[in-house]
Amino acid sequence: MPRLNMDRRRSGRLPAIVGVGVDCEEISRFKKMGSGAMEKIFTEREREYCKSKADPSQHFAARFAGKEAVMKCMSPAKIPFDRIEIAGAGKGRPEVKVLDERFKYYDFEISLSHSGNMAIAFAIAFRSKSIRKG
Repeated sequence: MPRLNMDRRRSGRLPAIVGVGVDCEEISRFKKMGSGAMEKIFTEREREYCKSKADPSQHFAARFAGKEAVMKCMSPAKIPFDRIEIAGAGKGRPEVKVLDERFKYYDFEISLSHSGNMAIAFAIAFRSKSIRKG
């Protein structure tokens, strides 16, 4: 997914923000979570990424917080957890993919962080394309 053009000098206007969301989670919750619950919440790509880390629970917690933040951006619409994927876009920068056609007109920016026993995410939803009926 290309990065949003936030430079007014080139585009003439900023993308329309349609929602913001924030969420924080206790990392310890994800140390106890079973594989069945993990499969319902996280995509295969997310699970592989988190399990490749020295402490997978902090990465699972940050991604879960990210999914919650994305859902809050689009509230009251409901998006299943496994239809939101938060993956690396290179250079440590996370990228959001919503795997649901209802949200094809939106782009997301997200920031994830974790420290101690807490993980936090902040997300912004932008209208990326014109929504036309007909």
